[in-house]
Amino acid sequence: MKIYKTSDGYCVYGIKKDKKLCFLADRFDYGNEIKKLLDTLEGLTFDSLIFIFGLDTGSYLPFMKELLCERNRVIIFEPNPEICKKSGTKLEDNITLVPFEENQVKQIFENTIHFKNINHIYFYAFGNYSSIYKEEYERLIELLDWTMINAASQVDLAKRFKKIFIQNMIANMNALNRCTPIHRCRLSNLNVPALVVSGGPSLDSNIRDMLSHKDKLDRYFIITGSRTVEALTKNGILPDMIVSVDPVDANFDMMKSCLDLEAPLAFYEYSNRYLVKNYKGEKIFISLLFSQTVEGFENYQGVFCGGSVAHACIDIANLIGCSPIIFLGQDFAHTYQKHHADSAVFDYDKNLPYQTTVVVKDVYGNPVGTTVTLDHYRRRLEHYISLYKDQKRIRFINCSYGAEIEGAPHKELAEVFEDEPTVRQKRNFIPSREIHMDGKKTIDSLLQFIEEYRVKASQCLELCEIIRSENQTKSLIEVEETDIDLQRILYILKVVSDFENHTNTKYLGGYFSEFVFEMKEKTFHMPAEDYNELTSDLQHQAKSFHIYFEQMKEMLENVNQIILETVTEFY
Repeated sequence: MKIYKTSDGYCVYGIKKDKKLCFLADRFDYGNEIKKLLDTLEGLTFDSLIFIFGLDTGSYLPFMKELLCERNRVIIFEPNPEICKKSGTKLEDNITLVPFEENQVKQIFENTIHFKNINHIYFYAFGNYSSIYKEEYERLIELLDWTMINAASQVDLAKRFKKIFIQNMIANMNALNRCTPIHRCRLSNLNVPALVVSGGPSLDSNIRDMLSHKDKLDRYFIITGSRTVEALTKNGILPDMIVSVDPVDANFDMMKSCLDLEAPLAFYEYSNRYLVKNYKGEKIFISLLFSQTVEGFENYQGVFCGGSVAHACIDIANLIGCSPIIFLGQDFAHTYQKHHADSAVFDYDKNLPYQTTVVVKDVYGNPVGTTVTLDHYRRRLEHYISLYKDQKRIRFINCSYGAEIEGAPHKELAEVFEDEPTVRQKRNFIPSREIHMDGKKTIDSLLQFIEEYRVKASQCLELCEIIRSENQTKSLIEVEETDIDLQRILYILKVVSDFENHTNTKYLGGYFSEFVFEMKEKTFHMPAEDYNELTSDLQHQAKSFHIYFEQMKEMLENVNQIILETVTEFY
């Protein structure tokens, strides 16, 4: 690696790649490379997050810095170890250089991209990096796309189900003391093969194979979601565990004829409250929220939720030690031009869009239609499987006929029954009533929190109105520390910070994430170049926070009403 002078006075690295000299950017018009980067960053907001692939000599840094404000963050991924060694990691206070390493890149994306900034992410591959480091670049794009899709789907999910999430969470608190935490099932069925049953079009064929080998089913641990319980029981196949993570009432309707089964029902905070309340069998609690909010719940475990109940079923099969984990009806595609198996279709499906929008390869290498959502679920499952590729204990087998699932080779279910050894006897789990939660006390604490911040929102609204009525034009960075308006703004900022970072805010779920998203997009949308001016402008701040606290009060009052209605129904 060597530094070369460019024709227009900059410096560029030249490296040997495949015995050829390659320049990491244009040696003749380096200024144009910098311009293309700066053009890409046009429209930066104060909270924009910028990812760049390639540092080269760093000649673009001084120009890029001029576009940034103190709240912006830049992360530069560098695939060349020599450049990383020469440059160090901290280039500026808000500019970091990170060696390209796949797991680290993935971790950074997951830790930095979320519902608050999803619309303010910038990415640029500098110079010739995308062609010289083609493999790394393509993997980087894949990881970024995956993270963005995941974050966007979480925002959409939270907004669509924000009310029912609150209702389910409040109601399900009342069931916890009669449940066993999922970690008590850990390794309870070590090396027992698991059949994970999903409702894809292949299920009908898989059920026929199950019935042909019914005498062997007692050697397999059968895990299924709500949709497919009836399809199994109608054929005399009893599941060993039912998993329900979907919040909507349709999940209760799917299970209406199966509420008296002995198989335990695994659920989490947002699972449908009517199903959790009315299911007669044992219940297993999966904690995704309360482990973060309830004292004493810190060690309660969650499971992998990749968008489909199948992900949770597969992770539970792994948690209890099963291997191989065998996928049935796990198509992730419109196999046979169907969205679900005939045995797993309900009236609920008539109102859902199932149009084919993407084509992928099926288990035989042939094209099959699917949707962006289903394909995203498939990719998430493939990522999950990849985490265990080096572990000998666990194997995955796909007996479905839909999309190919990398890491889970396809095999006929009939062959699995004939070829796979079943040396361990499956075991039922032993109930453990160790959860102690005072639902009413937790709800009272949440209601007190809501009332406290409703009052504080009113106080802050009053302060904003006073500032606006006095109509004083001030720069908050130029006034004395004792200035009354500065003190008012500081109090407002403290209320906002305390509210947004409070543990109880997590209970607000989609209401909170939608509220913050809307505030960022509309009320507090500031170009980076105007950040210092607008944040120090007294009247601008008062106007923006007035809108913030009006919307905050409305949100809190809505959530308060939903909680009270749910308490009346379930307590």
